[in-house]
Amino acid sequence: MSTDDVAVGAVVRYPRTGTTGKVLRVEEIDGRQYAELDSTGLYYRVDELVGADRTTGQVEREERSLEDYLKEHKELKEQLEKVWEKGTDQSCEGGG
Repeated sequence: MSTDDVAVGAVVRYPRTGTTGKVLRVEEIDGRQYAELDSTGLYYRVDELVGADRTTGQVEREERSLEDYLKEHKELKEQLEKVWEKGTDQSCEGGG
């Protein structure tokens, strides 16, 4: 979807997450166009949005159990803890 196609009131979809919503406003931030969606209140890069009319095709979703989600959550938590331990000396130094 080109930046010219995104206008207030247009219904768009963000393919990475499947988020769909109506454009509330379009703003330029740091030289890029972003659109705020009513469904989330978040801004999405206009060049990564597609028109909702282009999303009528078959969407394939992988069936996942609650156990799969919990396992993934645990793995991500462990990875974050490792990065935190490795990336800091855990001192509480502050400025001033």
